[in-house]
Amino acid sequence: MVISVDSGSQERLLRALAEQIKLPLIQIARQAELSQLTCSDKALKSIEYTADMAIRLIDSYLLSIHLQTQASLELEPVSVGAILQDTAHRLDRLAKEYNCTLEVHLTGRYEPVMANRQSLEAAYTMLGYAFIESAPPVALKHQVILGAHRSQKGVVAGIFGTQPGLSADAFRRGKAIFGSSRQGLPAVSSASGAGIFLAESLLKSMETPLRQSRHRKCGGLAATLLTSKQLQLI
Repeated sequence: MVISVDSGSQERLLRALAEQIKLPLIQIARQAELSQLTCSDKALKSIEYTADMAIRLIDSYLLSIHLQTQASLELEPVSVGAILQDTAHRLDRLAKEYNCTLEVHLTGRYEPVMANRQSLEAAYTMLGYAFIESAPPVALKHQVILGAHRSQKGVVAGIFGTQPGLSADAFRRGKAIFGSSRQGLPAVSSASGAGIFLAESLLKSMETPLRQSRHRKCGGLAATLLTSKQLQLI
């Protein structure tokens, strides 16, 4: 199967990415100034991590472009739990920077799901990044959950948060305006929301759409993944 590349969507995604990249670059500039004034190792470490997240945004964009030009995408059995745990570990430092509580919620054990590991890991990292940086600097409590639960169609896995206002309608509107607005999803992110739309593109390459969902009374964005057992029955 050849996946056609929507040039209009890619152009909007690139614009959203460029807008999003401004934030870590500004943070790096300010942290560099601080480190010069204070000779602070903490500021230098913060610069390193902020730069790493900016690079991950760019790498995820390049991966999404690459996957859309492939005639077929190789899927393999992967552990949802392991991917969510690895993603949480990758995002732990960022969560601390934003005074955010990061948790992994798994309701039971799951069979392996069929996915492209690199694409799935990048998608959840981008979603986590978007949800964490949505925390107000003065927030006393801001929780982000990497969660999974069963549904009739497979395993629903995604990123969920305590911020209000993320509805299916808001997500649809965000998909319509991203790249042309500085705030693609105001309910989730004060920035362009590029991480969310990068995640959507990466999941779309596996024919696994991203949608608004709920997990333990928290709203978020998730994908329904088919288990390897389900694919054997089709």
